[in-house]
Amino acid sequence: MTEKTAKPKHRKPPRSRRSPLDSAARQPVTPDAWRQFADRLLVTLCALEEDEFLVLQVKGTDRYVQIMDQGAFGLRAESVSDFYLPEDDHLGEEDYRILMNLGWHAPTRLPEFFGHDFDGSSNYYLDLARPVSVEDVAVMTVLTLIHVHRAGHPGRLEYDARSLTGQSIRLPTLGIRRRAVEAQA
Repeated sequence: MTEKTAKPKHRKPPRSRRSPLDSAARQPVTPDAWRQFADRLLVTLCALEEDEFLVLQVKGTDRYVQIMDQGAFGLRAESVSDFYLPEDDHLGEEDYRILMNLGWHAPTRLPEFFGHDFDGSSNYYLDLARPVSVEDVAVMTVLTLIHVHRAGHPGRLEYDARSLTGQSIRLPTLGIRRRAVEAQA
């Protein structure tokens, strides 16, 4: 006699409950958030006009990268040096190595010399002639914010943008908080 084998019953998969948030957009994971921020930064840098600058600062710290459009003379980028950081927040040896590997020039002067020095800075700096690869500047800025200034996520950044005449510039497409302007006395 042959033994009959029972066929397993085909079960329908259980119906999943739909959440009201199923169709809600999700925040990108951190690497994707940085890529998106770099794209928005690229667009922002292309929109800067002569004598306008952008400062990207890690919230709650003195750590920043700033970029200024110098018209026909290109772009000037600076990353904060120990001269402007509290002693307990100075850059480490690895930070210096990363800055140099990214292409920044080391500070060349003390901060007492106020004003723009065309041949140096008291910060890490880079002067780029036209035509400027703004994409490279955006990538270098993001890598500096991540690896040197330890921003962690673009949501930890805030910005200030102005012209040399002091006119404030709003950049809502940058996707980060605008730094609060301190009350003038």
